[in-house]
Amino acid sequence: MAPVGRSVAPPSTAALGDRGDQVTRTYEYLHRFGYFPNQSLARRYPQWRPAMAFAPEDPEVFDETLQTAVRLFQQANGLPVTGEVDEATVELMGRPRCGFPDIVEGGTAPSFVAQGNRWPGPTVTYSFTNTTPDLTGAQVRAALTGAFDRWSAVTPLNFLEDPAGGDVRIGFFTGNHGDGSTNAFDGPGSVLAHCFYPPPNGGDIAGDCHFDEAETWSVDDPPSGIDLPTVALHELGHGLGLAHSAETSAVMYAFYGGPRRELTTDDIDGIRSIYGARFRWNSLSGTIFDPAAGSNADGRMEVFVRGTDNALWHVWQTAPNNGWSTWNSLGGGIQGAPTVGRNADGRLEVFARGDDGALWHMWQTAPNNGWSGWHSLGGWIVNPVVTNNADGRLEVFAQGADGALWHIWQTAPNNGWSDWGSLGGRLTSPVSIHRNADGRLEVFVRGDDGALWHVWQTAPNNGWSGWSSLGGGILGAPAAGRNADGRLEVFVTGTDNALWHVWQTAPNNGWSGWASLGGWIDRPSVQNNADGRLEVFVRGGDDALWHVWQTAPNNGWSGWHTLSGGMSGGPVAWRNADGRLEVFVKGLDHALWHTWQSTPNGAWN
Repeated sequence: MAPVGRSVAPPSTAALGDRGDQVTRTYEYLHRFGYFPNQSLARRYPQWRPAMAFAPEDPEVFDETLQTAVRLFQQANGLPVTGEVDEATVELMGRPRCGFPDIVEGGTAPSFVAQGNRWPGPTVTYSFTNTTPDLTGAQVRAALTGAFDRWSAVTPLNFLEDPAGGDVRIGFFTGNHGDGSTNAFDGPGSVLAHCFYPPPNGGDIAGDCHFDEAETWSVDDPPSGIDLPTVALHELGHGLGLAHSAETSAVMYAFYGGPRRELTTDDIDGIRSIYGARFRWNSLSGTIFDPAAGSNADGRMEVFVRGTDNALWHVWQTAPNNGWSTWNSLGGGIQGAPTVGRNADGRLEVFARGDDGALWHMWQTAPNNGWSGWHSLGGWIVNPVVTNNADGRLEVFAQGADGALWHIWQTAPNNGWSDWGSLGGRLTSPVSIHRNADGRLEVFVRGDDGALWHVWQTAPNNGWSGWSSLGGGILGAPAAGRNADGRLEVFVTGTDNALWHVWQTAPNNGWSGWASLGGWIDRPSVQNNADGRLEVFVRGGDDALWHVWQTAPNNGWSGWHTLSGGMSGGPVAWRNADGRLEVFVKGLDHALWHTWQSTPNGAWN
């Protein structure tokens, strides 16, 4: 057999009746990857069966047995089935690939192949034996976490790192690293990695994933070496029970062809044939309009809505990160969406437009406690939005009867209120507000020219600039968020119904040009994950909830993914006390529905 470190790929073409090194290398390659009997593969992959019952009589001669194996290889990997080692076959065999054996049964190759056992519980742990010097430990963890998240998003599985030793152990090795000579790594540019089926397959290395340290690993986009997120996503598919797919566009296709960081329909169908789909949504009942969320001082989320009687209703977590109360009315007669803020002392305070057009509010009488009656703050407004100043004072912004932006604020934290003041402008959407890294509030709106406009405090807790345009062509209300490094970023629905964004080029500083994140969307809502990555939730053209997220803090973006469901209002994204994101929508049945991350920064529900 080929010595460790030697690529077994044939160097040139071969056909029936040929003899020589190219024939021997063809046999060695097919023996290495599962087409002929192989004791080492049989020990490490108990579910594996060779495609051929017998090896050729003479490995140096291209006989009919080898010809049949070549045909099976071509069929299993999306090539024209010629039975010859033609140019296309030589090229494919020479490409980097996964070390997991191909599985071809009965001469056919279905798209996905689900041959392995399954993990028995919904939670699978993992650990790192080591990492690669090509990357920082944080980069390796981010690549693997992202791969776990993509499999978790489409199955009921949850993945947790256990530094003491997980079910799946991940490491970087060279040469023969203790799991059989057939699994020895062969230097750069050939076998990239391998991963073993769930237990009991593979014995004590069941589920483990090994990467060839001889490769140059990269997480850049575009990659400067072998793309670790792509290879990790593929290998973990084996660790969950999938074999190779004949679908050349699938993540589970055996051969590496550059970045492929998102699962395809074939991959999803395959993994769901083993584990089923993830259940995502839960109803909090009610018949509701305009949900708004906030957090109590003790971390319990609370959701406020307008009921069918135009009163304010609320429901709350009975403990942080936990179950929910029944619905309770706070009375009043309100129009449009309520908005909720938290005082400096932790008391929630809710604001809404009353049926007289004025701003009304009510508040908790103590943190985590009961509620005052309703009180008017006067004015004639629509679409109020509340936020906190750097010193903790609440400030409410709304559109006035003249179409301008008006505001009113607490004169001291937890205290009384100023008179109304105008900030001018011409609004054609509700406002979105966020706080700069230095504490200055900044307000974003759609102007009467359809562009995004903004106005900001000139110092924390202080006066205001004039209006300035950020350009663009937008529909509906903007949604503002803040990156982990403090830079503000604003998301809007463009006139093409895609998600567009613009961001500060440095904290408290100037702005980029506009960029599209694609999709067909409405009503963006943005929140920060526990690790600081922004995540945007929208209503898609199919009325389902869709989301897109930063792949690393302050960095690039994933593709679009659906969280399914059917919504007629929302979404509203909020964060639990433990960092898990949770999204609330008005369902097609008019009830309040929610879905949540199973773990901070992780997969959903």
